[in-house]
Amino acid sequence: MELETNFEFDKYSIGVEDIKTEAEQLLKQGNEASISDNLKTVLATREKLKELKASEIRFSEPVLKQGENAVIFPHTINVIQGQAGVHKSRLAENICAAFLKLNGNKNELLGFNRLNFNATHTVVYVDTERNLSEQLPYALQSIQMKAGYSRADHPSNFEYISLLQINRKDRFATLNECLNHFKKSTNNPLFIVLDVSTDCIEDFNKTDKSMELIDLMNMAINEHNVIFLCLIHENPKSDKARGHFGTELMNKASTVMQVGFEKDASQNDTDIIRVKYLKCRSTARHTPFYIKYCNEAKGLVLADANEVSGVINNRKHKASNEDMTEFIEMYLGDGATLTRVELLDKLCKDFKASQRTIESRIAEIMSSDIEIFNEQGQGCKLSKETKEKTVYYKLIPNETF
Repeated sequence: MELETNFEFDKYSIGVEDIKTEAEQLLKQGNEASISDNLKTVLATREKLKELKASEIRFSEPVLKQGENAVIFPHTINVIQGQAGVHKSRLAENICAAFLKLNGNKNELLGFNRLNFNATHTVVYVDTERNLSEQLPYALQSIQMKAGYSRADHPSNFEYISLLQINRKDRFATLNECLNHFKKSTNNPLFIVLDVSTDCIEDFNKTDKSMELIDLMNMAINEHNVIFLCLIHENPKSDKARGHFGTELMNKASTVMQVGFEKDASQNDTDIIRVKYLKCRSTARHTPFYIKYCNEAKGLVLADANEVSGVINNRKHKASNEDMTEFIEMYLGDGATLTRVELLDKLCKDFKASQRTIESRIAEIMSSDIEIFNEQGQGCKLSKETKEKTVYYKLIPNETF
């Protein structure tokens, strides 16, 4: 049946293509009205990715180095982890001071330096542990004096809050509100320190509560010029960051530093503190650096190289399991596979020990709960398998077990 109409299409210069175009436009508008806001966000992101994919990708330069090592990059989540009492907060104070450091200030700051002294970050220090009468004010005072300010100064790019007086169940909402306030009050990029991060949420062992903070940080670094530094305690007698939050934080972090006292030959703590990189997403994993607390400086300083080598060399003769894992990480952390002969040869030379001693240590490591990390910062187990009468060793991430 043929559709009849009295409308004079020719008179008004309307053709078939005009009708098709109008119909497609109406259909598109109808589809847009029916899709959810989340789908609109995803599709808008896809268009942005399409544009970026078609252009040359220029990776961000680091904003902070330690010595020659690039440590902190824009739009990232970073972590300092360690047992209680290993000076995690003092390490973070030096990093904050490096972001605030006045041009011409000669303070060493453990070798931390920002690349661009003309760039100004606003440091936001969020504390959850220290008392408000002495401990926190002293720490804040220490940060700005290390940066070259006087005690009485109030740098415009240094903000700080305490969540100590806020009920734990209300801390996440309060933190979110505070961060939104600081984002609106300055055009500077934000460097936000959460000390300690697990105290910013109601329960760090609950998935939903942990993911609230993880999601908040992920959204902030993607939508704003923000960097996070999260301090977190390790489980007692373990290298693992605390709770479900710690596990997720390791996955999302770009740089993870582990702080701990070096051991002597009898496995007692020394005065030397090792800062080990468990994860460096943007670079090859850096070698550790060593610091110590100095009473004269009333803070952390770089440890003397002779002191460090003395402690390490004395301990290596014992070939402890903890020391052995560091070398196994070095040889297998990049995903490499070594034969039994290759791995034993390397470790025997490193520790000046017999094959029997090394094999005994390897067997103990494989049967223990000692966690070994690969270059992506994933906790791994040392795996041993035999192929065609040859024994091979490699690291397998724990998720696959």
